[in-house]
Amino acid sequence: MPDKGSDLRIPSPSGCRWCGVDEREHMQRWKPPVGWHTWQPPTLDQRKERMRARRSRRQSGGAASRAANPLAS
Repeated sequence: MPDKGSDLRIPSPSGCRWCGVDEREHMQRWKPPVGWHTWQPPTLDQRKERMRARRSRRQSGGAASRAANPLAS
């Protein structure tokens, strides 16, 4: 999962433990420092953090995503 603030995309709670990509879209991916990997289930802590981040974004009105893409409104 990317560092906070480095990516506007918040992975789904069930996205890969290492890169956040959903299982159906994953196949093999490259992500430093893990390297080539197959989809791995996220830890419970990762799931919780992702759900909190998504909830926080919804409650704030998604201001960060609108700033990045003003036509998305």
